[in-house]
Amino acid sequence: MRSGRWRWWCLAVAVLLPTSAIALASAFPASLRIPPRVAARAEDPKRALPQALFSHRSHQSFGCYACHPSTFPQAPVGFTHVEMRERKFCGRCHDGSVAWAIEGATCQGCHAPTN
Repeated sequence: MRSGRWRWWCLAVAVLLPTSAIALASAFPASLRIPPRVAARAEDPKRALPQALFSHRSHQSFGCYACHPSTFPQAPVGFTHVEMRERKFCGRCHDGSVAWAIEGATCQGCHAPTN
C-alpha cells in the first residue's frame, strides 16, 4: 500500500514541479520598464528619455534569488542614478567589477525606446 502512495506522490511532483516553474516564469515579464522615482511632468525636459528597460532574460544566469527580494522587491520600483551610484538597485552589480559600470555608460544603454 505504501509503494502505491509513493508512486502517486512521485507522479504528482513530476507533474507539478515543471508546471509550477512555468507558471512562475510566466508571472515575471521577460522585459519591464522601470518606473520613474518621482512622477514626471510632461513639460519636464529631463524626461525626454524613455523609462529604463530591464531584461530578465539577459540577467537569467544570476537566478531570481540573486536580486529578489534582497536588492529588488517582487514589483517594479523606481530609483535614481544617485541611489545606483551608492551601490543600490542596479548599482549593486553594475559597478565595473561584477558587471559594466553605470558611470560612463550611454543613456540609451538602459533607456532604450520601445520596439
